[in-house]
Amino acid sequence: MYPEITSQLLGMAEVDQHMRKTNTEKNHDSELWKEIDSKNTVLLKQIIEKIGWPTTSKVGKEASEDAWLIAQHADLDVDFQKQCLELMKKESAEEVSETDIAYLHDRICVNEGRPQFFGTQFYTNEHGAYGPRPVEELESVDNRRKAIGLEPLADYKKMLEGYKDHLRE
Repeated sequence: MYPEITSQLLGMAEVDQHMRKTNTEKNHDSELWKEIDSKNTVLLKQIIEKIGWPTTSKVGKEASEDAWLIAQHADLDVDFQKQCLELMKKESAEEVSETDIAYLHDRICVNEGRPQFFGTQFYTNEHGAYGPRPVEELESVDNRRKAIGLEPLADYKKMLEGYKDHLRE
């Protein structure tokens, strides 16, 4: 275990989530969002350079999930997100959550302008409708979601609509 890295990851995620919950702009393009996400990206790169991907056995479950959260929010560095995804895929399901892998996979697809695969990335369109970003082979998305332990897309949408202001973005 790496207790100092565990503590660092927990602190990074706390700053990330505090900013997302209290920043009145709620704008991913705001300077504050860019500043925090960029700083956390640099710090996560340093951690990975030291210990590889921060797995459950290295930093604990919560801090490992926080590492994923920081990678998920590294939208300004899609190449780094891809590197994180490859590192995560090399780990067992006990070390890295399959759902975290799915969310990061979808985030990369969206960042590259491609349809997502698991339907994890939602947005509010220009007409104010809330729903998933485009999904590849939408008719079979629920099968893919089920295979990794996610609920059907319609159920996920209902849950997000009820809690979207409280979720980790």
